[in-house]
Parts: sequence; C-alpha cells; structure tokens
Amino acid sequence: MRLSYVIVTHNRRESLLTTLRHLHATTPLPPDHWEAWVVDNASTDGTEAAVRAEFPALNYLARSTNEGVWARSVAFQPSRGEYIILLDDDSYPIGDAVTRSLSHLDAHPECAAVVGKVVLPDGSQEGCAFPAVMLSGAVCIRRSVLLPLGGFRPEFFRKAGEYDLSYRIWQAGFRVDRFEDVVYRHDKVLTGRSKPFAHRMDLRNNLILIERYLPERLRAIYRADVTQRYSALARKDDCGWAAMQARIEGAIWRVREAISGRQTLGNAAIETLYELESQAAKVLEWATLYQPNRVIIADFSKNLYATYQACLRAGLDVAAVADDNTAFAGLSYRGIPVLRMEAALGTAPTGVVLSNVNPAQCREKAAKIKAIFRGPILTLWQPQYTAGIATRVTARAA
Repeated sequence: MRLSYVIVTHNRRESLLTTLRHLHATTPLPPDHWEAWVVDNASTDGTEAAVRAEFPALNYLARSTNEGVWARSVAFQPSRGEYIILLDDDSYPIGDAVTRSLSHLDAHPECAAVVGKVVLPDGSQEGCAFPAVMLSGAVCIRRSVLLPLGGFRPEFFRKAGEYDLSYRIWQAGFRVDRFEDVVYRHDKVLTGRSKPFAHRMDLRNNLILIERYLPERLRAIYRADVTQRYSALARKDDCGWAAMQARIEGAIWRVREAISGRQTLGNAAIETLYELESQAAKVLEWATLYQPNRVIIADFSKNLYATYQACLRAGLDVAAVADDNTAFAGLSYRGIPVLRMEAALGTAPTGVVLSNVNPAQCREKAAKIKAIFRGPILTLWQPQYTAGIATRVTARAA
C-alpha cells in the first residue's frame, strides 16, 4: 500500500463527502495502492451512514466522544500506507501535490514530512507561523517515522498539536519540508467554532510547548512573549477571561512538565525552529550592506524575539514594532512601542525588518511594506520548490 489518507471529522457530513469525492476522482495511484481512513468524532448529523452508503470500502472509525484533532492518531496504526496524508474534512490536495510529495519523500529518506501551500476559497493562504512546522490538514508523512513518535497527543484537543509533533520529528533527526508547488485547497467550512475555546487553546497549548521543549535560557522569554501576544488577541475578541484561564492551565502544565521530565530540544532543533542564529546572521549581513542605523520591526509575530535579538546583536536602534492589528495597539515589546505602520514610519526609520516568516503571509506583508517605504527591507523567509524532482510516481505493490 503506497498511500493512506487520514481525515478527522465532526458533524460536517457534506464537507467530508466533497473531500472524499475529490480524492477518489484525483488520486494519481491505482485503486489498490491507496486507501482512506475517516475518524469520526461522535458526529450526530448522519455522517457515518452517508459515507458508508457512498464509499462502502472506506475505513471508518467512529469514536464515542469528540476527542478533537488528536483522534486522527487512532488511524495511524491500522493504516497500511507507506506514506500518510493528513487532511481536514474540508481540505484536499490539488494538481500534482500527491505526486510531488511522494517523489520528494522517496528521494529524501531524511525528510519525514512534506507540507504544502494551502489556498483558501478567496485566494488567500494559510500556514503555520514557523516554516519548519507542519500544517496538519495539508501534509504527507512517512509512516515509519510517525509510528515510533506516537502521533498526536490528546492534550492538544485543538491548536498547536502539529507543533508538538513537528518538534519531535526534528528532535529525532528528520526534516519537515514545505514547498510552494505542493498545493492544497482548504474550503474553510466554519461550523461549531467557539472563539473563547480557540483563544484558550491557543495560549494554553503554546505555553505547554514552551515548558516541554525549550531550554531554560529561553523559557521565561517565550513564556512572556506568547502570554502577551495571545492575551492581546483574546482581549480584542472580548475573551480576556479565556486567556486568564489559559494562563492558569499553563502554570499547571509548567509544574507537570518539570515533574514528569522535560523533553528539551537539542541545539540543532531549536535553531531550525526558532532561527535565533540564522536570523542574527541575516540581519547582520543586511545591516552591513545597507547600513541602516534606525529600523522598525514589522509585525508583532509569534517569533518576534528572534528578530528583536538579531537587530540588537547587529547594533541597530529599533524604533518601533509595526503592526496594524488593533489587538496590539498601545502595547510595548521589551520597552519598544508597538505602533500602526503609518505611525511607525513616522519615527524616520532607515530600514525595515519583517519578522513574520509565516510562508502564507510573508510575501504579501513584504509587498505592502514596499508600497509605502522606499528604504531597504529585509525579508527573513524565502520560498522553496520541489525543483528537479520527477512528477511521475510509479506505483509499487505492497
């Protein structure tokens, strides 16, 4: 068996059926070389009956309760594919995404996962804030790596579970590669979503990651940063109490991780994920070339600290952090004011460093800055493509 699709769902029958029809119409493998698994988180909308009626050969795992996105892990052991593509019930690969993913994994045994560019219905994109982290609805994973790592973890009911798994992949000595020419569609069907719950999970789960994986020298720094950032985003949606609950739960997990034994990442994994030294080198090279003496950092991003410390190490005067999201209005970051872009440009910077390295946002952000600022701009992320990789996949018998 060459490929297994694993899809988790809850009360989104029509979206799931659309996705399954797409897979059956477009998967570039013989029928006996791929399979699909659906993990149903206790749907009550007739999902199981509808799926079994239209796709009787599909592997269906019905759960008795809603276990969140973690539930997809229950399909990993019984699945038979050499590779596993994880999908949401409203996401699916388009074009030659499957063939490119399988070809890259075939050619690069050190790569555990291939992540794709995700396109939304309005043409915009979505992606993880860290380029080295998978997006759990648009990734092809090597099963032989996934099983020993244990899959996703139940504490990440929603949000950040893909970070937890990606961290373990890098720590195990494998890679997560993202490519712009591996494309997925995400129809983004929004049903049953709770803003307070989402904000609580965002902050709580990021705090778990910090306590579990970061070395002591970084824990207090990133704990303060994610608390400030996600609390501000929650307050904007009138969900400040959810952020407070997340902070309390995060403090409990801090104790739990200390007692149970942290899974601190090695220096190589920390550098790949957080880019502390690579950003410092890029900023220094840029500063040496263009010689800006006063800069602004664009975007109150998730990994703002890496860019901030890189600017300081390069001897740059950081006048402001520029971000037009009203959630951050009036804040300061380590003594530096957070201003709207227009106000930040009023501080007379001679250069701009874009801290946002989210592949789904970086180029658009850079283009907007270039439209209003004529000085040097440093972009810290560059796209990658599966250049030179054959797009024809030869099916192999199980």
